[in-house]
Amino acid sequence: MTPDNPSEFVRRLRELRLSVGQPSMRRLQQLGGQTRAANGDEVDALPRSTVSTVLRGSKLPRSEFVSAFVTACLQYGGHPPEQVAEATERWLAHWRVLYAAEEGPEGETAQAAPVTEAPKGVSVPHHLPLDVRYLAGRGAMLKTADELAQRHRSSVFLVSGPVGVGKSAFAIRWAHRMTDQFPDGRLYVDLRGARGPLDTEHALGVLLGGLGVHEDDCPAEPRRRVELYRSLIAHRRMLVVLDNASDTDQVRPLLATGAHCRTVVTSRNRMSGLVAREGARRLTLDVLSPEAACAVLCAVIDGEHLVNARAELEELAELCGYLPLVLRLAAVKFADRPGQGLRHFVRTMRDDSQLLSLALDGDRGSSIRAELEFSYRRLGLEAKRYFQRIGHLDDADFTLESGAALAGIPLAEADRLTGVLESEHLVTEVGRRRFTMHRVLQAFARTKAKEYAAAGPTRALAVA
Repeated sequence: MTPDNPSEFVRRLRELRLSVGQPSMRRLQQLGGQTRAANGDEVDALPRSTVSTVLRGSKLPRSEFVSAFVTACLQYGGHPPEQVAEATERWLAHWRVLYAAEEGPEGETAQAAPVTEAPKGVSVPHHLPLDVRYLAGRGAMLKTADELAQRHRSSVFLVSGPVGVGKSAFAIRWAHRMTDQFPDGRLYVDLRGARGPLDTEHALGVLLGGLGVHEDDCPAEPRRRVELYRSLIAHRRMLVVLDNASDTDQVRPLLATGAHCRTVVTSRNRMSGLVAREGARRLTLDVLSPEAACAVLCAVIDGEHLVNARAELEELAELCGYLPLVLRLAAVKFADRPGQGLRHFVRTMRDDSQLLSLALDGDRGSSIRAELEFSYRRLGLEAKRYFQRIGHLDDADFTLESGAALAGIPLAEADRLTGVLESEHLVTEVGRRRFTMHRVLQAFARTKAKEYAAAGPTRALAVA
């Protein structure tokens, strides 16, 4: 039965302590862990004097006391982590009802105080990858992201854009800029595993591990893992970065639903469902400006090779589609063999096969061809064939009419398939019924078309 007043609530707290064997004040203090005071100092979440005062009184305690006390008692009683999380959430739900009933006409009470970070029995996770050292041309977008986060109360932000545009680098830099806002920890998981997209079970296992839950204590059923994950972070100020997400179905169970949590998702998919249902705020990254693209190249290539080579530098930036990943790969490839000269190197990059072969040995995430293949495999057969055909357009820009004519399909079908490609950022809308495909994607589309034609009718489907 739900306590109907603060005095009854405190009485039940006393009974909870008795029901698990009446742990000593010192033991409760140990199990309660640490919290952060207003001045930033780490202090005991359950000072012995505070426990005694609360349990002898009849006033509603602070929410962080309730969370720490219930968790400590149940841990002392030997309850498994998932039961501790569920029970703590129930107690806090009762607390919120009583707290709301006590609010005055101005929405405040004598007991009201800013919510602080929840007590922790484990160390604060700091799982963000190393901050990005050089992020050219994204200063204005970072400022936009900061302003967007301040203006909107949304707990979910989506960083979207085409392959190689630097979504992960942007999100990691932004997350490092926000660390002071999330003192209870920062979680990170790469949803694109070594063998393909992580399923819900494994992704939750990574997140729960970051919250101190041992693998053996993780529930086997995905739904139960979701419940445990959300309960553990419900009252903490935490930032969760979900990198390289495939689609909304993969992301939705992993969203941090706590009122003081934020989730940042990166994906080459537009994830319109996440925007529509969860109210995610979307930031779409575009390719770099020509000036910023040249700056990326100059950051890697020694200045002695750039003397009187502005035209070659600008052409190389254009050949790379102004994409940060391709620009860095090209710059490193030249820097490895600078004796060939920049002019000769640029000539080789005019060849589609040379451009698409850019990669770093032993670095799984540094192959533009592999990144493009990952997106291409997600398309249906009709969308693949349409993609191949529009890659042969002389101009990077095209209309629905020109795409339909080249592919030999009705205009309505061209509209539908263009929308499919657009959802994966394989084409970009630049005006009413006008779209564009940057240089690298054109090269990839033409290469896939050649592979399809060379395979012959018997193997065409296998390589489509």
